[in-house]
Amino acid sequence: MSRGGLLGFVIVGLVALSMAAPQVAEAQSVRITGSTSLRYIEMRPFVRDSVLAEEVGGAGLLRQTADGHVVRCVAAQTFCRGTRPADEVSTIPAMQDLEISAWGFGEGIRAFAHLRGRTAWGGDPELWPRADDAFDLLTAYGEFNRERFRVRAGRQWVTSGLGFYNFDGLGLTLRPVTGLALEGQVGRSLVRGLNEQRTGGALEAIEQLAPIEPGLMLSTQVRYRPSPRLSLAALYHRDVRDDRAGLYSELARAEGVFRFGGASVEGALERDLAGGEFNELRLRARTPPIRSTALAAEVRRYRPYFELWTIWGAFSPVGFDEGRLDLTWARARGDLIVRGEASYRSYDDTGLDRGVGRFRTDGWGLGANASWSPRELWRLEGGYRMEVGFGAARSEGHGGVQRSLGERGHVALRGLAFQRLYEFRLDHGVVVGLGGETSLRLTDRVQAMGSLTGYRHLDQGDRPDMDWNQLRANLRLRWTVGAEPGVTREPPTDPPEVP
Repeated sequence: MSRGGLLGFVIVGLVALSMAAPQVAEAQSVRITGSTSLRYIEMRPFVRDSVLAEEVGGAGLLRQTADGHVVRCVAAQTFCRGTRPADEVSTIPAMQDLEISAWGFGEGIRAFAHLRGRTAWGGDPELWPRADDAFDLLTAYGEFNRERFRVRAGRQWVTSGLGFYNFDGLGLTLRPVTGLALEGQVGRSLVRGLNEQRTGGALEAIEQLAPIEPGLMLSTQVRYRPSPRLSLAALYHRDVRDDRAGLYSELARAEGVFRFGGASVEGALERDLAGGEFNELRLRARTPPIRSTALAAEVRRYRPYFELWTIWGAFSPVGFDEGRLDLTWARARGDLIVRGEASYRSYDDTGLDRGVGRFRTDGWGLGANASWSPRELWRLEGGYRMEVGFGAARSEGHGGVQRSLGERGHVALRGLAFQRLYEFRLDHGVVVGLGGETSLRLTDRVQAMGSLTGYRHLDQGDRPDMDWNQLRANLRLRWTVGAEPGVTREPPTDPPEVP
């Protein structure tokens, strides 16, 4: 059976199972969780534009026009090219998720699947990524779990210090002694975020130099926790072409945490074995609370990582060294919490043609936020953060008030304002936003969540590079059918006899 035929067969089976859920759930062998979401999004997307090179002053690759736009001018070409905001468009994306867990086939045996359907309406449905991809089988596996081992077969997600990745294949976990876990996965690798084969049309649609062969993944992980104070982990991940003619990626990582007296020290080391570079070196320490105050410090060396099949690694991604301090103070009764942070970065040399000017090689950030509950059901919160770095900067503040409705949910009113400079392009003005959100538990199995926010772009200038005037809304309904594994319902009792 082809992949498309198999996927269609699975989808039909899952839909049939969900329709039969009310009857099946009575046997407590199936639990189905559904999430239905609708969004409304307005924006002004970018369109490409050009101007005669002779009308642009200055020299170099990046130049600025008389009305403030930054354009890219290539030597010996007649036109310089840039982008500008197009007319306003809107879209209404919709997604339906079904998570189905089935058990009762025998001790430790379970089947799990996560199906997603998506579509979009509105003036420009194609604005929403993958709106034309109606169905995805995100996860579908069978599991056999015992005290000392677990076996999974099918489409799976794995989360580790290397991030998350999904694959079609076999996963094995061994727990020979308490505190020690040995994990391994092998199978056909999928593209992160797309949940598609490397040679599928989804990747080829956005990447002209997509791989010509699927990937075969091998991943191992050792986790050791001899005591609640100490936790260690080591990982190895390798992804090769299906014909073994090339390597897509080869990574290794080691990490650990040690806790003592309310304090902690943690570190991580990640290396790109194929490229011969360290992607991350990180050390973080946190003090125990001293008079309701805790301090954390972190030093990190980071370098962006790209798999070998992409062309982006050829552009020598720039790494940086970073130091960070975090300070947290909480009042003894817990009604007031204040946090502050500061960071500094030093970037490696880029070799950039500076063109229109000189750009900084370091960056810094400052931020603070507070949360106060003057009464049991009320909470006020607000914060401000500023970041300045190589080619980009931002400052933003937010505030809000939230009223708890107890177990039923909450309602909140929130406001924000931000100003940003991105990718060597000056964005004029300040964006302010005001909106509300709510979360309501309609029944013990149904929850509704919604939000509505309007944004206003102030002082944009005569010809803005960006236009943030827009309205965004979100509505989500989450529901459950069936009981948790191991939870039994009380048998109905006969009504008392009436004398």
